[in-house]
Amino acid sequence: MSPDPLTGVVADVRDPEIDVGLGDLGVVRSVARADGRIVVRLAPTRLSCPARGEIARRVRSALTDAAPGNRIEIVWERGAWQPTAVTDAGREALRTAGYRVAGAVPRCPYCGSEDAVRAGRFGGAVCKVPYDCRGCGSPFDVIGTAGCSAVLPVPDVTQGGS
Repeated sequence: MSPDPLTGVVADVRDPEIDVGLGDLGVVRSVARADGRIVVRLAPTRLSCPARGEIARRVRSALTDAAPGNRIEIVWERGAWQPTAVTDAGREALRTAGYRVAGAVPRCPYCGSEDAVRAGRFGGAVCKVPYDCRGCGSPFDVIGTAGCSAVLPVPDVTQGGS
């Protein structure tokens, strides 16, 4: 199957935990259409992401509206997501929401200070690590760290849909 213009529809679907599009979050791998079927390949930010069901529901809803009458199949590519997949627009949306993406010195998303200390092993989710900024005193999370699927490669698993 070849690339499909419905990729933009899927890319614009908002993540249920953080208000950023799946495309900018680096979760969308491909969208292809053939023989009345749309296959969407997604890479969750972590293996056991509790939002996977809601993400699939939102993707199916968006595609049903954009291309009614097609069977939609969601394929989760485990181990495929990397923090480097987040686009510049995604990094900015995450920064605005009080997050940083792993891969560099943790910098406060509020004041920009690099004077931040790790405040624990895990944040609100396994792949979020909490930090405290000593510059402005704000807490923030760095995503794409401990527990993310990037460190746990596993074969693809397909989750069929309607």
